[in-house]
Amino acid sequence: MKKYIVVFCAALLALTVACWKNPGVDYVITQEDLLHHRFVLVSSDGKNFSAKERIPAIEFNEGLRVSGVVCNRFTGQGRLAGNLLTVEQLASTKMFCADPDLNELESLLTRMLSEGAELCLEGADLAIRQGGHELLYKISDWVR
Repeated sequence: MKKYIVVFCAALLALTVACWKNPGVDYVITQEDLLHHRFVLVSSDGKNFSAKERIPAIEFNEGLRVSGVVCNRFTGQGRLAGNLLTVEQLASTKMFCADPDLNELESLLTRMLSEGAELCLEGADLAIRQGGHELLYKISDWVR
């Protein structure tokens, strides 16, 4: 089991290095690349994420409508400029989460999406980066 965890971590590190070397140079993400995909959080700023209450997720729907959940559900209209995703007028429920880590993560993701975040999509992995922060997600579509 430990061997698989080491291999998984090595793969995530390779993905991170590959995306960071030439962000946006090798491949420009399109709406079609994201359309109808759901991604679940794997790590935040290099720290593996393990769900205590629920697994944070982000989805991309028709017309680049972005929605998801951390503690609260959120939704908004996305806009892509190259590999930069901005979600304007992000709406969210306003419940307090008992887990302080999820509250912090929710604030971070809200800021990243509102201000604009760089996306890196490599196979089933999605990295969202902004302001020195990085959230790594793995595809987890509802239907495969």
